[in-house]
Amino acid sequence: MRTDKLGSIVGFVRVAELGSFAAAGRALGVSPSALSKSVMRLEQRLGLRLFQRTTRSLGLTEDGEVFLERCSVIVKQLDAVELEMRERAEGPRGVLRIEMPVALGRLKIVPALGELTARYPGLRIEASFADTLTDPIEAGLDAVVRIGVPRDPRLMVKRVGTVRLIVCAAPSYLAAHGEPLSVDDLDHHDCVRRIMHESSGHAPWRFGQPAGGGEFEREVTGTLSFGSNDAIVDAGLAGAGLVQLHSYMAEPHLGAGTLIQVLGDYAVSAAPISVLFPSSRQLAPKVRAFIDLAASVLGG
Repeated sequence: MRTDKLGSIVGFVRVAELGSFAAAGRALGVSPSALSKSVMRLEQRLGLRLFQRTTRSLGLTEDGEVFLERCSVIVKQLDAVELEMRERAEGPRGVLRIEMPVALGRLKIVPALGELTARYPGLRIEASFADTLTDPIEAGLDAVVRIGVPRDPRLMVKRVGTVRLIVCAAPSYLAAHGEPLSVDDLDHHDCVRRIMHESSGHAPWRFGQPAGGGEFEREVTGTLSFGSNDAIVDAGLAGAGLVQLHSYMAEPHLGAGTLIQVLGDYAVSAAPISVLFPSSRQLAPKVRAFIDLAASVLGG
């Protein structure tokens, strides 16, 4: 048992929590008599009696209650730091429970998760997918990936990327209708629109000024409207019209040449991508490893 100030405070907190010197001694690996002497020295330094001792019971005094309230916070922080350091030494391990937006997770994050478990054999990942705002604390999740500006003060936020909005079309559509060179040219094109479920209207398209100015919205017209992003992608691939997509949805098709980006000077950053985790928890190595992975695949 340490005889320093910190050791005696830890001993006092354990005795108060467990209700006896014998139980606290077993938890700390010291004899009850050594622990009793340590607490007595603490009382002498403070000039206060912390415990009311009888042959049959042990209880806190009023001063002891106040001291315990202050010190238990410190001891819990010390325990958390010690646990974090042990986990850091062992590396990411255990079960990592995460949730991701459906398309972003499937297209960008899932293909890289195998690299993480291969790098850390002690790590297991359980991933779910939702585009709704799941409460990670209530759901028992270690972390969630979100698109947009987080507004929950209970959650810590690590920004890992940015979603961009780009306009694309299939080569067959551009061969038949030509390429728009400015936003004004959209008036002469068939644009596949997205239905906003909350209002049953159509979402305007968003753009940035080519010279680095502000952002603006533009109403577009077209013969097809969908309430599903996947359906909008499919319509674009089929040559049904111009589509505005999140960049991660378009990337595989741009690489394959089945979609071609147009109006590139007007592309705009739409929303941040962040990893959120409960602020009451230490940033465990498994969560830190996932954040690093998400930043590496989404940072571009």
